[in-house]
Amino acid sequence: MRHGELIGLRDLLEANGIPAMIQSDDTGRMLTPLVTRGQSLWVYIDDQADEARALLDNPEHVVANPVDVEAFYASTRDIRDNPAVMNRVLIRLGLTVGLILLGMLLIIPLLRRLAT
Repeated sequence: MRHGELIGLRDLLEANGIPAMIQSDDTGRMLTPLVTRGQSLWVYIDDQADEARALLDNPEHVVANPVDVEAFYASTRDIRDNPAVMNRVLIRLGLTVGLILLGMLLIIPLLRRLAT
């Protein structure tokens, strides 16, 4: 599918309250561990995937739960551009990994004791 056609489909989805993005060769590396070739259309909100398919099959389809696309993108910009949010995410990730490692270290002596 040509890039222009994908832009048209993305615009159709977003005009009906379904935020979407076009995956290209460059964005494919961010979304999957394997490099994907070509372009495809992705829906941001998983719960809207069936609605998106129905809308693409029938442009007259009325989306049951549309979102405010502008507000959706504004909220994602706020998260990306705010260092405090990223710091909280990284701190929580670090604490989670630390607790998992600590739990593993505490279980090792218990398993050794049970094995003997």
